[in-house]
Amino acid sequence: MSPAFKYGLSTGAAVCLWILSEFALGFHTSRPGIGEYSGYFSGVIVLAALVLLLRQRRATTADGNLTLGQGLRTGFESSLVAALVVYCFLLVYHQFINPAGLDLALEWKVAQLRAQGVSETAVREEIVLFRRMHGPVGLAAGTLVGLPLLGLILSGLITLGLRRRPA
Repeated sequence: MSPAFKYGLSTGAAVCLWILSEFALGFHTSRPGIGEYSGYFSGVIVLAALVLLLRQRRATTADGNLTLGQGLRTGFESSLVAALVVYCFLLVYHQFINPAGLDLALEWKVAQLRAQGVSETAVREEIVLFRRMHGPVGLAAGTLVGLPLLGLILSGLITLGLRRRPA
């Protein structure tokens, strides 16, 4: 099994465990205000996994250097595997583990918008956007496109940071 595949599975599992932790802590039910921001920790998980993966990949090269292409490819492959794991988990999560979670999050978001004095037309537009983003197609686009894209960008930056300078 390739390192990118192993790291992708581990990253996907770690993100899924984080989502379950958020649920257990009530960030998706009783404290949605915290849940709105706690999801960003998933990005930290992805970043840490990519750093470890690319350091390992660099160590296996003959000259100890990792080309940008190698780093991008490795990071993208790993992020794609992680995205598939997370997408499958989110489908199960929203259907069986926390089926009311999206409605609670939307209710909280609408209450926040109304408290800020946002017009009802804008609130309705936010509701439609939220439902589209969290439906099957929006979830697929956000997870299966967004996570690999994030992995690609982070991999490029990490690879450039890991490159050894010529003597």
